[in-house]
Amino acid sequence: MLNRDIVQSLPHCASLHQIQGSRSTVPVLVAYPSLHACPLNDTMILHTLSIDLVTVGVVLLTVALLVQALGNSRMATVPVLGTTAFFGYLTALKSQTSITEFLKAGYEKYKSRPFQLPALRAWIIYVAGEQIQDLWKGRDDTFSLKEEVNDLIELQYTLGPSIANDHWHASVIRRQMTQNLAAKFPELYEEIQRAFLDELNLPANGEWQEVKAAEVFTRVICRVSNRLFIGFPLCRDERFTELSRDFTLDASTAAVILSCFPSFVKPMVLRYLTRIPSTIKEFAKYIIPIIEERQRQEVLGDGWNDKKPFDFLQWMLDAARGSQRDPKDLNLRMINVNFTAIHTSSMSFTQAFYWLAAHPEYTPALRMEIEAAVTQLGWTKDAINAMVKVDSFLKESMRVTGIGASSMGRKVMRPITLSDGTKVPKGAHLAANLYGVHRDPKIYERPDEFDPWRFSKRVDAGESATRHALTTATPDFLFWGGGAHPCAGRHFASLEMKAMIAHIVLNYDVKLPRDGVRPKDIWFGASCIPNQTAAVLFRLRQTRAG
Repeated sequence: MLNRDIVQSLPHCASLHQIQGSRSTVPVLVAYPSLHACPLNDTMILHTLSIDLVTVGVVLLTVALLVQALGNSRMATVPVLGTTAFFGYLTALKSQTSITEFLKAGYEKYKSRPFQLPALRAWIIYVAGEQIQDLWKGRDDTFSLKEEVNDLIELQYTLGPSIANDHWHASVIRRQMTQNLAAKFPELYEEIQRAFLDELNLPANGEWQEVKAAEVFTRVICRVSNRLFIGFPLCRDERFTELSRDFTLDASTAAVILSCFPSFVKPMVLRYLTRIPSTIKEFAKYIIPIIEERQRQEVLGDGWNDKKPFDFLQWMLDAARGSQRDPKDLNLRMINVNFTAIHTSSMSFTQAFYWLAAHPEYTPALRMEIEAAVTQLGWTKDAINAMVKVDSFLKESMRVTGIGASSMGRKVMRPITLSDGTKVPKGAHLAANLYGVHRDPKIYERPDEFDPWRFSKRVDAGESATRHALTTATPDFLFWGGGAHPCAGRHFASLEMKAMIAHIVLNYDVKLPRDGVRPKDIWFGASCIPNQTAAVLFRLRQTRAG
């Protein structure tokens, strides 16, 4: 999903750990307010360096940096949740597996007052109530998303200063990409159909077949996303799909390694101890020739305008000016878009699918709505927009089983006094307590219960359809972030996931091997990871309306 506060809405993390063992596994951004997850490689080759000496050095340096970071970042004027013993590390370590308990306790104890909780690399000040409005309305020169992202994922090194300091391509996502989703939808749905056929490969006799849901959905979303970003046939290239999927692992690994070193050696560390340079180089072999060929065709003028491709890369080329047209820079922006789009959407979709597979009683109502919309409007964006129950189903999944416990992470750029009088110094890290808000019984009746029609019932009762829509970011629904930087790609992510749910419901029967037992989520730090190894059962749909 081009995400909810994703690189422009990216995760807020301090340390990364991988759940399970393959490179295709979705990882965990831990110990920092996170809405997304990114993985570690299984192995790292340290070239000619002595691995023992390097390990000892890195451990000592990491400990020193962590002690310094936590020691310098705690804000004495903000109540502390947990203990400050050992610079807060006892609480920080405990929170890695129980962050939701801390955030719920803090929300109940301090109500709308801020509190702070140590993570592995910094103290985080969590806000709720009116203080969320402080973040929502705050200016970038006070609460900076860009600096937060650059600090936490080393973006200025992994993708370079041009990407870290100038997000001009985000305006292309918000405008050209979003405005053209209706026109692109037939292609996107074609790719959804083809990708599910290829990835599921179900027998024609209607027998049940076991598949690993998380793996299948990641590959489908990778293909559908790249159908929009770069078009056919590259979106179906097997190696390009792997590169697009795995860059998140490479970037996450690099961020962890780079965080252990001072700035002056980070370029060398990036070059010799990470996969980033080789991954960018291989990605460039696919993308740069396409960019250069399109730039050569521009001399045709109107002749080129009549036949030029209709995809995100072309919209970015049309918007680029001056140095922005450098093919190497455009290649990095294409990598960035893939980085922010694929894993967040695939994890969010997997979470929702597990609810569907665990509760077959929800399927009839969804099928009825989807069939009515498609019968009237065909497979179009208008039909997807008419699927209010599908919209509600996905939104409720994001509320109950989102992929993070916090939102709107920001770095404070100057001393500031919040609306309740809390003084926050320059350099502090703030985040909205998403878990507390989404489980507040004053906002959501029976908040711990998954109610698939929670939002569609409100629309049926006459409340605003726009306010309760999946794509709407509000202080009560923080999945997409908010303020000046809600997820730029949320309209595409929502369209993609709704279309995938609709396609599955109309064309397949699904169930879990253990009926009604939803695969257990994995919490690590502030990240909620859908089970990556759970098997689900698919078969071609056996019953049809009429």
